[in-house]
Parts: sequence; structure tokens; C-alpha cells
Amino acid sequence: MPSIGLTGGFGMGKSTVLRLFGKFGAETVDSDEIVHSLLQRHETIKKITSILGESVLKKRGKAISLDKKSVADIIFNEPEKRISIERIIHPQVMKEIKTLMKVKLSKNPSVTIIFEIPLLFEAGYEKNFDKVIVVFCRRDIAIKRLLKKGFSKEDALKRMRAQMPVARKKTSADFVIDNNNSIKKTEAQVKQFINEKLPED
Repeated sequence: MPSIGLTGGFGMGKSTVLRLFGKFGAETVDSDEIVHSLLQRHETIKKITSILGESVLKKRGKAISLDKKSVADIIFNEPEKRISIERIIHPQVMKEIKTLMKVKLSKNPSVTIIFEIPLLFEAGYEKNFDKVIVVFCRRDIAIKRLLKKGFSKEDALKRMRAQMPVARKKTSADFVIDNNNSIKKTEAQVKQFINEKLPED
């Protein structure tokens, strides 16, 4: 069965769509969880602080970790540093994804695996997947949803501008999911993808 990359614009509903695929029996992987794990590794912390400085560190006794808010405040205001951090993280994320693919397929060769990857096109990951799905909605709807999650409008816009425009992502997708409306309409599109785009057993 195919491996599928799921992406879209910031705040446009990728995680919602990933959950829907899981509901219908697909194996799902959130790459943010992979990134979270990588950011706890000593070697990764060392590389990031060499770029951003030790002000992004949190120290509790002997334990040292990254302050995600401090990291975000820097990288979404200084694009050159964001690019440098992405060059550290992206290769490691893809390495972990390939390992997960092998493990899951060895356990169940017929499984469909959906990987949610916010920066799939920006990182050049698309060539590693059989199909790519792009989730989209209007920017004003995305901002409204992000405000409910606690983001400020300014932070939401900064993060959106740091990504490839969703209109460009849509042109490179194998399938697009319109998340402007109700969850039922989004779910119907997930079902459509499963019925039309996935090979039968």
C-alpha cells in the first residue's frame, strides 16, 4: 500500500484530516512528534544553541532542554536563522520517517501510512511519498482557528509567511482537501480519497 504525505498551510486543518484517516483505519504519523523527540537529543540541542545562543535553553537542575517559545520567537523573526535550523532538523526527520516506513510495512505490508508533515514541500520530502495530499482553507478561517488555540494574529501571520503559499502546494498535490466547511464535508473528502485513490486489497 502507498505511503502518503499530508501537508497544507499553517492552521488549515492537517491534524484534523490526519485523525480522520486514522478513524478509517490508516496508520498515521505526526511528524511534529518526531521533531519533538529530536529536539530532546543532546546533539540536536547543541547544534541549535550554536546558532541561536544559550538564551533558548531551559535548565532544571542538571536537565537541559530547549525553550520552544524562545526558539520560535527567534526563528520566525530572523529567516536566516530559521533556515539554518531547518537544515539541521529536516534531514533527521526524513531519516526517522524512512525508518518508520520500513518498520510499519514489515509488520503489515498492506497498510496505508499517512505522514502529516507541515513543511513537506519546503523540505523537499515529496519525492519520498507515493502520493501527496494538501489540506487548505481560507486564510481568515485559519487565523480564526489559530486565535482559538492561543496564537496571536501577528504570530499566526508570521508562521504562515514562513511557509510556501498553500496555492503553490495545491498545484503539486495528488489530491486536495477543502477544509473551509464542516467536519462532515471534510470527512466526505477523506472517504473519497480512500475510495478513489487507494488500491484495493
